Amino acid sequence: MRAELRPSSLGEILDRTAQMYRSHFLLYFGIAGISYAGILVLSLLADVLFHSRAHTNTRVFIGLSAGVGIVIALLTILPVAIAMAAVMHAVARNYLGQTCTIREAYVNVGRRWYRYILILVAMDTYAVLPIAVLMGIMIVPAVFLPAGMSRGIIVGLMVIVMLAGMCVAVWWLLRWALSVPASLMENLTVHRALKRSSVLTKGGIGRIFVMLLLVVAVMMVIQYAIQIPMFILLWKSRGVPTLTTQIAASFGSSFSGAFVLPIYSIALTLFYYDQRIRKEGYDVEWLMEQAALTPEEISSGSVVPRSLAPQTEPPGPAT
Repeated sequence: MRAELRPSSLGEILDRTAQMYRSHFLLYFGIAGISYAGILVLSLLADVLFHSRAHTNTRVFIGLSAGVGIVIALLTILPVAIAMAAVMHAVARNYLGQTCTIREAYVNVGRRWYRYILILVAMDTYAVLPIAVLMGIMIVPAVFLPAGMSRGIIVGLMVIVMLAGMCVAVWWLLRWALSVPASLMENLTVHRALKRSSVLTKGGIGRIFVMLLLVVAVMMVIQYAIQIPMFILLWKSRGVPTLTTQIAASFGSSFSGAFVLPIYSIALTLFYYDQRIRKEGYDVEWLMEQAALTPEEISSGSVVPRSLAPQTEPPGPAT
């Protein structure tokens, strides 16, 4: 059933997120599960590799672990971005009273899969790169200055810059939070999607911050609850990771990721529609689309929707 298109409070958005996830759990979890299955395969291969090299040279093992870990972290961006976009497509269809399947969601996203990956990469890069450059510039004098007050001042400035940069990075990420749903729903390129998100989130940064803070808190609680068996296995092995605990951690991480990703995707999609309703009157636009009318036809009064047309009595039989 189509949700009522009207401005919603944060509580209503979160409540609707839970309702939609509960009503379409198999659909959303299935979409995310397919992508996280690829992440699970990579993680299991890495676990076997680490375990087989655990008794070799320590430096080689540490270097290999770090290298493989970085590669896996980079590769996970691809399935996560595609799964997020696919879930958002399904949420949008369900939100507007339409049906969707797992195959349909991936087929729709698969046409422009690279956009959603580039959007996530661009968001992180643009938000973090300035602070990384500033920190790199300030490290140079901190290294070459003699120990003393001058170095202490540089280190203190670095801490201040880092904290300020983190705040600015969070602010930019919040501005661009609706980039993926904007690109998906409106067929926008990467930079146009970032600009579109900045327009939609203007004046609503505080709302989206509180919403994402609550959503992330719920996701973390669920994620840690799902991974409890892995912590038990690690405790039984006295903190020494074995192949069993590594495999359990990979399964737990992939399952919990597939379980919580739809929560984040649903909330962002609903917030995207809420901002469009508040700023652009999307609810009226959608009603006109359903009536196959254009804004020009409505304003000119040349066409009246059937549901709004005056009802007349049918003519009686001729006498």
